[in-house]
Amino acid sequence: MIQSVTRRVIRAVEVLLPKTTADAGCPPDSYMQYKYIGGVCFGRVCSTNSACVTHCGTWYSYSNNYCS
Repeated sequence: MIQSVTRRVIRAVEVLLPKTTADAGCPPDSYMQYKYIGGVCFGRVCSTNSACVTHCGTWYSYSNNYCS
């Protein structure tokens, strides 16, 4: 009896609520950004979290070999 009621409730919830699918999200990859300003090369580390939000660190000066 209890299992029958439970199945009916679960079925009613399945009918009333839309099915959702989980997104895979973004891979947590880190990468470098470089820019060349006034003869100086700057770089910073950026990463993307699983919610696809990109966060970048502070700009630091690098050797001009990185900015090409």
